[in-house]
Amino acid sequence: MNFLKSMAIGLMLLTGTVSASAQDENIYGMANRVGVGVGVGTEGIGFDVAVPLTKYVQARVGLNFIPNININTSANVASENEYYSYNGEMDVTGKFSRTTFDVKFDCYPFANASSFFVTAGFSMGGNKLIKISGHSDELEDLYAQGKQYNIEIGDYQIPVDENGNVNGGVKVNSFRPYLGLGFGRLIPKNRFGVRFELGAQFQGKPVVYADGVGDLQKMLDQDAQDDISKFMDWLQVYPVLKLSIRGRIL
Repeated sequence: MNFLKSMAIGLMLLTGTVSASAQDENIYGMANRVGVGVGVGTEGIGFDVAVPLTKYVQARVGLNFIPNININTSANVASENEYYSYNGEMDVTGKFSRTTFDVKFDCYPFANASSFFVTAGFSMGGNKLIKISGHSDELEDLYAQGKQYNIEIGDYQIPVDENGNVNGGVKVNSFRPYLGLGFGRLIPKNRFGVRFELGAQFQGKPVVYADGVGDLQKMLDQDAQDDISKFMDWLQVYPVLKLSIRGRIL
């Protein structure tokens, strides 16, 4: 009787061990886990939710927020008429902010041995990346005298309106493909983990626009040196650097 009891206990322990091993092997089955993350980096403050698709591939959706970052600079003023000129500059402010929605897929080629991953996907958000504004009382008075002026941003000229105001900015593509790599699991094997990511958004060539104006006048044979035009030089590929804390809720 004791022998049978011992066998039963042993069988129960063996079954539990096999079951636990099977669970370990299938810890990342199709959507059988849920991970969440909070991160900070060049995309701003980010939140995302992730699920596994296979042992080697995990998917995530997320939101990123960058609050307003002001770039205070000055822009050259150009006349719209060759018979009058203006020797001076206008102080302008470029406001950089964005909110993006992400869909990305992470591949772990060495899932058993390493948390190294490569990732691909896309980000979507508003196409107005930098909003430019400025005001000049002097140019407002000159406009009343029939003298119209523009400010020079990058290779383009943004008109000064009848109130001495400038309103425009820089646009990029709303849909931005993404590639990256890093270390850390979207869904930690334990309850919490840390993740580092380095990548790039491909957002297309920046375009200068003006509110209420169609095609802007493009300058020829000029090399603009204002801070905003320098900032535009590297906007075509937006660098992504992110550090996040991960948690597993299932």
